[in-house]
Amino acid sequence: MFQKISAKGRGRWARVRKGGRLKKKRRPGGRRAFRIFRQHKILAAAALLLALLIGCSFLPRRCTPKKTRSSGEPPAEEQIGDKGSSSSIYFYKLLLGCEIPGLKRPAANCRARLNALLCSVLCACTGIDPANPCSVLSLELGAGGEIARQALATWKDPGNSVTPGFEPGESASPVFFPFPLSGDNKAGILLYHTHASESFIPGDAAYGKKPSVVTMGAELARMLEETYGLTVLHHRSVYDLPRRDAYKKARPSVKKIIAGNPDIELVIDLHRDGIARSKSTAMIDGRELARILLVHGRRNPQSEKNLEFVLCLQRELEAVRPSLSRGIMYQDFIYNQDLHPHAILIELGSHENSADEAALSLPYLAEAIARAYYIFFLQD
Repeated sequence: MFQKISAKGRGRWARVRKGGRLKKKRRPGGRRAFRIFRQHKILAAAALLLALLIGCSFLPRRCTPKKTRSSGEPPAEEQIGDKGSSSSIYFYKLLLGCEIPGLKRPAANCRARLNALLCSVLCACTGIDPANPCSVLSLELGAGGEIARQALATWKDPGNSVTPGFEPGESASPVFFPFPLSGDNKAGILLYHTHASESFIPGDAAYGKKPSVVTMGAELARMLEETYGLTVLHHRSVYDLPRRDAYKKARPSVKKIIAGNPDIELVIDLHRDGIARSKSTAMIDGRELARILLVHGRRNPQSEKNLEFVLCLQRELEAVRPSLSRGIMYQDFIYNQDLHPHAILIELGSHENSADEAALSLPYLAEAIARAYYIFFLQD
């Protein structure tokens, strides 16, 4: 007979001798122990690779054998200077080879090839590439490898057909907007922040010592309510201290709010991007404004419904203020957009924009959201 040791019946089988016969017994916690053991092996392998990668920095610059020096020929150190200058020359040659078209890059030496190999293996094990700092941001921000790349600005529908008669700077369809709307005190828009600690450079306006996306969210909610008559539920809880797993931590609260407010028709997750100022800033009418990016998670099961509203909002952004939008960035993530059929993620400027520049973009963003909301949910 078989004898159970674990009450839940989980664990690996173990053969034991009892009464001269081999019998199988269950060893409690076997599967969990195996998973922990496997995780420890992966971590140990990653630590070993990282140690090898650091150790490679102490290897000689070149692995080629030294050439015999003929009589009268000065030593290598006298030809190219000290070791530091040799490293600098190699670095500058590599840099120029990457930037100047037609200029041949120097051949990779032994250490460079070994570093590249170890980086590739470490990236395969942990998802972090020491040669690419964006890989660390990808794990923290959940933005993938596109974190520092220019977004693809598009006004195309899922069928890749351009909206008939649409030109940038014009609304997709001539609509009369009866703003402000007569509010019925029901929450039509939920505005929250998965990364509430994302902040801007303080400006001249009184936004506090550390103006954040929550500060901009409060101003955006005020504009939508006072100017356009929309009802906004602004959720200000912080989920990114620490930053890792912020989406996972925010999910239960957002889900509960949506369940408790069935009248919510639009969910906005307002963020601040982390790209260079040159890409996140627009010069409009002699003023510098923070540009706006719409992020769409394609792994969301309700991706198509969400994309319909994102495309509508993109069109209205271009109609309200051309060149302010950075377009739509498609990512293979969910971003909790599966919690509602019309949940969107908006990036307002970047960490190199001031609070004043972000605030100058809010009236245009508020108008575009109000117009898209009316077209999508209220227009007959």
